[in-house]
Amino acid sequence: MAAEIKKLNILLIESDDQQAEFVRECLHQIAEVDVSVTREAFLNKAIQRLSEEKFDVILLDPHLPDSSYVETLPRISKVASDLPIIVLSVLSDRDSTIRAVQEGAFDFLNKAHLTSEMLFRSIFRAIERKEAEIKIKQQLHQTALLSDLSQFALNEVNVEKVKLRCREILLNALLVDFVQFVEPSDQAVKSLARMVSDGVPFLSGELEHLGLEEEKRKMADAGLKSGVNMVIVSKDLDVPPLVMMIYDHRDRVFKYDEIEFVKAVANIISSVSTHSYLERMVQQKIESLKQAHQKKDEFLATLSHELRTPLNIITGYLEIVKESELNSPEYQNAMQIIDSNLKIETRLIGEILDVSRIITGKMKLDLSFFALDDMIESCVESLSLATAAKKLRLELHLAPNLGRMWGDRDRMQQVIWNLLSNAVKFTAVGGKIIINARRMGDLFEFTIEDNGVGINIENHKDVFNRFWQEDSAITRQHMGLGLGLGIVRHIVELHGGTVEVFSAGKNLGSKFTIRVPIQQLRAVDSAPVEKKEVQDVSVPNRNLQGMHLLAIDDSEDSLSLLQHLLRKSGAVVEGTSDPQKGLELAKKDQFDVIICDIGMPVLDGYSLIKSLRDWEDDHGRANTSAIALTAYVGKEDIEKALEVGFQAHMPKPLNLPLLKEKILELASPGASSMVGI
Repeated sequence: MAAEIKKLNILLIESDDQQAEFVRECLHQIAEVDVSVTREAFLNKAIQRLSEEKFDVILLDPHLPDSSYVETLPRISKVASDLPIIVLSVLSDRDSTIRAVQEGAFDFLNKAHLTSEMLFRSIFRAIERKEAEIKIKQQLHQTALLSDLSQFALNEVNVEKVKLRCREILLNALLVDFVQFVEPSDQAVKSLARMVSDGVPFLSGELEHLGLEEEKRKMADAGLKSGVNMVIVSKDLDVPPLVMMIYDHRDRVFKYDEIEFVKAVANIISSVSTHSYLERMVQQKIESLKQAHQKKDEFLATLSHELRTPLNIITGYLEIVKESELNSPEYQNAMQIIDSNLKIETRLIGEILDVSRIITGKMKLDLSFFALDDMIESCVESLSLATAAKKLRLELHLAPNLGRMWGDRDRMQQVIWNLLSNAVKFTAVGGKIIINARRMGDLFEFTIEDNGVGINIENHKDVFNRFWQEDSAITRQHMGLGLGLGIVRHIVELHGGTVEVFSAGKNLGSKFTIRVPIQQLRAVDSAPVEKKEVQDVSVPNRNLQGMHLLAIDDSEDSLSLLQHLLRKSGAVVEGTSDPQKGLELAKKDQFDVIICDIGMPVLDGYSLIKSLRDWEDDHGRANTSAIALTAYVGKEDIEKALEVGFQAHMPKPLNLPLLKEKILELASPGASSMVGI
């Protein structure tokens, strides 16, 4: 060891000037070693010096002006635990020697007998012992870390969590400043696949060979000077390789045992990565099947709800028509509502048929020349009432040279109408919609921009997918099947065009842009749209005289219809389209029966009745009978309704005789039936 040491940087802590000079002379008598001595007379100064400079050994006289003999060695050991300390003292008793060693000193030398040879022999031995001690501690520490990491990896299949634990361990064990896991470039992956087949991690000298030039530049900018790159590979070539980069701001050479430790960590990550990859592939397949099944169920539930809601309104208002005088205000209002909901029903059925044609490849275009400006103005006019009802400011900018287009006028009008109606639907009262249409060479460009609810950026890719809705919960505020934009994309693509969407995020508005060749010469046939007749159902009247009922439905038309029919039958009916207010009314007054919708914004019918039941139990009040009158009619919907506290479940469209019968049954003394009709 002595032959290997060529330079020593020694901190001498000695308050006596003569003694300090004597020790210096002893240290400079061996010419083979370049000795640098820094002397401090006070302990506090010495501690400060240790924080500013690196030393190989400390020579200490515990008798100092600012520290007692008993306190000095423990204090210096605390701040210099990684340095060997040799005590120099005028004391020579055995107790002082034992005490010094117990408190962290590597040797105890009596100044009265001190020689140069004795001092250097003690220094070399102290350095050797300290290095061996540090190495043993490091090895024990690393072994314990690897053991803990292996145990953690056995119980954790999430490779990201394992990587995070590995990063913490490497930072702690190697005392480095930077650990990062990155994937090599695609080209580098192909090269690695040809080179490596045994799945053993290996060192890579240059990041450029791994296609990581940008990462190298970033580390250089951050002042990271030295490090190792460990490439983690798997025998399974489908598992992507990983590069573990370990770097430090200091100039350092990583030792053999440090490299072996890094390899051991890399092997653990390789094993977990392979397992995680295979597990992920299986889960993705399972999740894909689950999502497909869930999408189907969600769509069918939404379809049932969307179709039944206007049917319920139509069926009910037909009853009003039958009971009203021709051309009376009541009659005219009912006919307007029926007409409005028939149009909604027709559009929904049309969308379903369009999607069926798209899926089977049977959507056809009826091609002809048509004026673009007339077609756009027609769409705007058809939605003028909806625009006015929400007090929307609509700006229409049509370029004067739009001219005529070769395409399917009805289908292109459907595209523009869908985009504009979406803008009206998703823009708040008093909002703004801007429409621009112009020619760009041989292309027709149409944009519609609003300041409405916007679209989350991560959902942009899904906007034009069939059946997709950003909010598909039963508490959603905007109804629909999620088919319109998928149909838009398909029609535009049939015309050889493109459609795109931009939104800065939620509540930041949206902008849709379509570009279509003005002359599109694809010769295809048209396909007729099938229509279904709405059956007229006759409903006899039954007496509900004296009944006190509460009706809750977020659809104003449905609520108005229900209240009218029940009042015609003699009941006293309070109603609200606000589910939260409905809950408050149910708590405030004692009703014979509550008739409540399920799919409502903010507070759905399930939550409303569940909250009411909890409140009634807490206040010792008997449960108010409740009927779920809803377009959600699946088996699980019925079971959930009865489970949360409804006494009955009835589907829309409204069957008035059955509803009256159920109200009379539930309002009778002792009624507690729980059924789905």
